[in-house]
Amino acid sequence: MVVQSNASPFLFSNKKPTIKSPSRSFDISNPVTDGIAIINVEGENDFRLISANSTFLNCAHDEQKDPIGCYVDGIFWGDDVQENKLQTHLEKSYHSRQPLAFIWQLSIKGRIYNLLCKIIPLLNREGQIAQITISTANYDDAENLEIEIGKYNYYDALTGLPNRFKFFETLEEHFAATPNGVSNTSSEQSKEAAILFVNLKKLQRINESYGYEYGDKLLVDAAELLKKTVHENTYLARFTNDKFVIFLSEDHFDNVKQEANTLAQSIHHNFATQPLQKKNDIRLSVSIGIATGITTSKKIERLMQNAHLAMKRNGDFSTNQTIIFNQDLKTQAVTKLRLETEFREALEADALELHYQPLINMQTGLVAGFEALARWNNSTRGTVSPLEFIALAEEVGLIIPLGEWALNTACQQLKSWIDNDPLAASLFMAVNVSSSHIITGNIAALTRDALAKSGLDGSNLKLELTESTIMENSDIARNILLDLKTLGISLAVDDFGTGYSSLSYLSRIPADTIKIDRSFVAKVDSSDEGMNIIRVIINLAKSLGMTIIAEGIETERQMHILKALGCHFGQGFLFSKPLKADKIPDYIREQPFKNFGK
Repeated sequence: MVVQSNASPFLFSNKKPTIKSPSRSFDISNPVTDGIAIINVEGENDFRLISANSTFLNCAHDEQKDPIGCYVDGIFWGDDVQENKLQTHLEKSYHSRQPLAFIWQLSIKGRIYNLLCKIIPLLNREGQIAQITISTANYDDAENLEIEIGKYNYYDALTGLPNRFKFFETLEEHFAATPNGVSNTSSEQSKEAAILFVNLKKLQRINESYGYEYGDKLLVDAAELLKKTVHENTYLARFTNDKFVIFLSEDHFDNVKQEANTLAQSIHHNFATQPLQKKNDIRLSVSIGIATGITTSKKIERLMQNAHLAMKRNGDFSTNQTIIFNQDLKTQAVTKLRLETEFREALEADALELHYQPLINMQTGLVAGFEALARWNNSTRGTVSPLEFIALAEEVGLIIPLGEWALNTACQQLKSWIDNDPLAASLFMAVNVSSSHIITGNIAALTRDALAKSGLDGSNLKLELTESTIMENSDIARNILLDLKTLGISLAVDDFGTGYSSLSYLSRIPADTIKIDRSFVAKVDSSDEGMNIIRVIINLAKSLGMTIIAEGIETERQMHILKALGCHFGQGFLFSKPLKADKIPDYIREQPFKNFGK
């Protein structure tokens, strides 16, 4: 099995749509006064010039030879045939995956030109650098050229804040300075310091809802709000995308730790109470990680890593809060990384297995189908909770191959039972679908392939999607679900009642089944409220011609109440825990609840 992970987004792009690299060259308008070129990346250090305007081509040494189509390291630039500064900076930009600018000084026909050369890598849909754009502008004023280079390389173009490179450089200067402000590079200073990482949450969802231009405006507004919030003696920078970083030291604060906590509280308060875009009353929530301690310029990176780790841990929670780094977080991070490695290996080695939980017809007591549930028995850890490894798979981009494996395995298994036992012919297999499959849009193709490879009829397959998966991707989900219905399968809305529970969205999607969340089933025999909620859900489903599955049934009283309310199917420990595949044929033959319907 080939396991793919999500590629990291381009550092300064704010996750904007990537540019898919075409195979043909572009035509670049000649009237542009600046030089413009497009480079194809064909290897680690192989850069082919595929298009350029005349201004850029004037930099080439040999006017008789057309450099278009040639590798950059094979093109002579200016009068110096040994000049290779462009190749060097292309390699630097490619390996760092970041844009950069440099002063390209060329002698062309005896005249010296000072060119501001900007290099911008472009990513394809797979997250790889496919092309690089180059622009050159002639500057006669060398001093202004240095200023432009500094702005481009050290300041964020969108917010005007220092970028991560300027941030690191400033911190190095800070720790090299003596108490009287004089730089002392021979010995570094130890100082108490604090780093705050501030992450703007759910910015990507706003980008998708309102557009990336609107998202950029929000980022600018967020940066302005942070500027107003921080103390004048703190240092604020935009680190990446939707993340900002703040530095405090003992040079300006008597109690750095207390000041960092107070600042974090102020940031939370201001973002919660001050809308960034008053027209739409948009308020971004933030997660903050803090790390403090005595440090030096050589150890400041560790402090930053700790603050970033605390911020990432904060991202696991939906509420706005600040997490302060402690060693337990480091231990958890190491454990999580090791678990990710082991899970990846288990997935590649086909070391996971599916267990199958029976779904019972509540009116007849007969087995109606099974839900396929992934299980992982780690050789050293023992049984790992599905809540843990499925969340991990979502986070590290392994949920797609995990879902593909589960779908194929479940279809093949049910087909095997059907082939060996006529009693299994009418059974269905329920398989969970993650939001990642909807976002990538490949679930219909995966399902078609799984049915074809297994020989299973579409009528024997039921795909389960959560409410949040459908609603958060409503624009694309409906069309994908319609495509799935053409395969003859049925669709279930899982965890119903925990999210939107909207009649309007249920009427728009081609779902066949509502699956009532176990939290409501648990209350059906202990409170009138629980009973009434179940009754409303069942009536809603029946009015739309949908069937109902109640999950988490654990007592006979729950079972009898749900049957009386008209629930079609039941699932839970009362009927059976998830079973290994080799136990299912006996369960089908025995039909342990066949007398329930009498």
